[in-house]
Amino acid sequence: MKQNLLKVSIAFFIVSLISSPNIISAQTIELNAFTGWQLNGTAKLYDGDFRIEDAQNFGGKFAVGLSSLTSFELSYTRSDTKGRYYPYYSGTVSDDVEFSLNYIQIGGVQAVDLGRIHPFGTISAGITVWSPKTSAYNSYTQFSITAGAGLKIWLSDMIGIRLQGTMMMPMVYNGVGFGCGSYGCSGGVYTRITPFQGEFSGGVIIRISAKK
Repeated sequence: MKQNLLKVSIAFFIVSLISSPNIISAQTIELNAFTGWQLNGTAKLYDGDFRIEDAQNFGGKFAVGLSSLTSFELSYTRSDTKGRYYPYYSGTVSDDVEFSLNYIQIGGVQAVDLGRIHPFGTISAGITVWSPKTSAYNSYTQFSITAGAGLKIWLSDMIGIRLQGTMMMPMVYNGVGFGCGSYGCSGGVYTRITPFQGEFSGGVIIRISAKK
């Protein structure tokens, strides 16, 4: 069930990207395989902390060039790690829980042309799937956003190296509020970020011209 949810989520985002009309008008397509190190942080829960070990990550990116420096991008990042639950007040520390963290994101990339070197910034939104490696725990899915920056170093017109640092922010729903006062009424949906995560990665880019 957990693996099926993850596969369906990945397939949904891939189909969404491929069916976009932006594919038809794309100038270039970029494929990027990468690996790096992920700072997995601590999830602040209601009655304790779930402390997650930092670990290697890996994944891929598929970018559609809307112009020479602007791209629409689908990315998948995975980190296989483990964590322990530490209660705030009473109880015992849990055994290690092994799981994978899976970020599936859609967003945009904006670069600056400095010749063979292209500094860039990126922002995206999507989901984070926590997938335990034992049936004793259920998988969990959060809405998440990421923001990052890095460099593309082009060795040729088709091959390059991409270096990137990213802030990764899974969101937790805290409720809905509504109230009225002397200045009128207002409401909102309240969320918080937990755990706050980050990663540093690098990999090879292959750029394909989509127009002859």
